[in-house]
Formats: sequence, C-alpha cells, structure tokens
Amino acid sequence: MTQSVTVKSIRSPAPGSINEDIDFICRSFGYFSMRDQQKTAGRIFRLLVMRCCSDSEGLTSDDIATTLDISRGSAIHHLNHFIETGLAIKDHNKYRLRSSSVQKCVDEILLDIKRIFNQMNKIAADIDEKLGHYYR
Repeated sequence: MTQSVTVKSIRSPAPGSINEDIDFICRSFGYFSMRDQQKTAGRIFRLLVMRCCSDSEGLTSDDIATTLDISRGSAIHHLNHFIETGLAIKDHNKYRLRSSSVQKCVDEILLDIKRIFNQMNKIAADIDEKLGHYYR
C-alpha cells in the first residue's frame, strides 16, 4: 500500500474545544481544502474520532453518509484519503481509526514516516558510495 502524508505547520487552537482540537489534527494533515466548502473531511474525521476509537467495530460508509447527511460517494472519497494518510483503516466494510486513540494514530504515522526516511537514507548512502560521494 502506498502511503501519502501531507503535514502542515499551523497555529494550535486555544485550549478547551474538542472540535477545534480535532479540526487542528485534520488541518495539520492537509484536509479542509478550498474545494471542501462544507468541511466534510473534518466532519467525517470528527465522527471517526468520537465513535470509532477504542474497541469500536467501525462504521460503514452508509452509516457515515446517513449520519452526516452527505452522499456515500463523498464519504468514501474522504475515507480513502484518511486511509492513504494512515489515519483510518477499512476492516471488511467498516471504517475506523487505525488505533485506539488519536494520539496513537499520530504516533504510528510518525513511525511510518521514520521508516520511509530510514529506507530512503540507506539507499541514498548506497548511491553516494557507488558514485564516490561522501558525506561527513
């Protein structure tokens, strides 16, 4: 599976609002684009956080579409982006966060990124060695 992660540095929200905190995570991963006028990505992520953490079995795309009054296609579009980023998983026909907590999801994505960079670094070192380029 190919993983694609966008990370944006944005200002942290003021303490006290769970919705603003969840939106901060969403925006930090590059969601809430200008095309997403209804902030559908944020609404779906908020629903996953509130209802699909811990031991939850997850929600179907129909459940999500019905709960948020959006099209099933729109729900699936955003869910696929969450899967690509590594925030969510699809188990059978149900979607949920990849871990039991939001913090653990973020930690696991950080580990994914470190593994990718470690692999790239090893290959870069191999290329440099073969070309006689040395880094101090």
